Amino acid sequence: MSGSNNGVNLMALMRLQPINSLLEDQIVELAAQTQEQALPAGKVLFKEGESDTDLIYLIEGQIEIVPSNGNPYRVKSGTPESRKPLAEHNPRRGTAIAVTPILFIRIDNDLVDTMLTWAESASSENEEVIMSGDDIITIDTGGLKNKMQHSPNFRKLPAANIDLLLEKMEPIRMNAGEVIIRQGDEGDYFYVIEQGEALVTRMVDDDEDSEDSVEMAHLIEGSTFGEAALISDSPRNATVSMQTDGVLLRLNKENFLKLMQDPTQNWVSYNEALDKIKQGATWVDVRSPGDFSKGHLPGAINIPMNEAHRRSQDLDTDKTYICYCQTGRRSSAAAFILSQYGLEVNVLKDGLPSIDGDVEMTAEAC
Repeated sequence: MSGSNNGVNLMALMRLQPINSLLEDQIVELAAQTQEQALPAGKVLFKEGESDTDLIYLIEGQIEIVPSNGNPYRVKSGTPESRKPLAEHNPRRGTAIAVTPILFIRIDNDLVDTMLTWAESASSENEEVIMSGDDIITIDTGGLKNKMQHSPNFRKLPAANIDLLLEKMEPIRMNAGEVIIRQGDEGDYFYVIEQGEALVTRMVDDDEDSEDSVEMAHLIEGSTFGEAALISDSPRNATVSMQTDGVLLRLNKENFLKLMQDPTQNWVSYNEALDKIKQGATWVDVRSPGDFSKGHLPGAINIPMNEAHRRSQDLDTDKTYICYCQTGRRSSAAAFILSQYGLEVNVLKDGLPSIDGDVEMTAEAC
């Protein structure tokens, strides 16, 4: 019977291919997400024909692999063969059986591939590059890429988008106390904090004349903001001000939607969403509390789009979430925000109108 044991040894992970080509902090991050699993002798590790993109490594013990074409062969831990992924073709071209009790690990191949892209991109440009406008600002592109690769949204980008994204970003210098975006204004840019810190606040009850505001989030170097208004075509839902002097990188709406939002959205149909719900996913209704109380999908939780940054910290990173709204615009924006916090998020394509009329909505009791 298989089961999870202790976290994988960092030094053992550093010897595996192609993981040994990653940056050290990337390997540390990967180790924190990886658990050794046990399998008794005689049990099947994987079968021929299985569709599985995970990289599987043998840590302890011995296995036998029976290829679909060719002779069976064995792999023993501690050998050069065990430092490579086991039969990594997809679908699997052989069946692997534990000859002795074994310990093994599974690692997401897409994650490793994306990390490799960031590692190669960061190491290729570590010199400082001078960018000019009204002001001359020096940006360490290698350091910036290292910061960006820790963000789930940047990490999902196709390799071709990474350098193009940096090329399109415009650096601006900001002073402490200066307002970057103001609640109620039209969305025009997406921002990355290169240097400094910022504070996100929201006026109570959307009253712009009120002096009362609520602190929503504290942003540090590498943090991103400003995406919600760009994706949903709605006014800014919060104000962001600099707490210190600093430097921001901004990306205009057209380039943001083309280079960042489109490649990172996981759209699903209602039937696909239902399959995920049956497997333990949770509906996230991003409409207003008033709309939610009038009727929502069974089991849904209500996280209005303007609360996504704050509420994301209460969600379970081991669960999958499916955002929905009336049209898909607000849910797309909320999903982009939630995914920044390491959450697995999908978006219901075309919103609630895409659902069959006989689906019963749950209303809150008065």
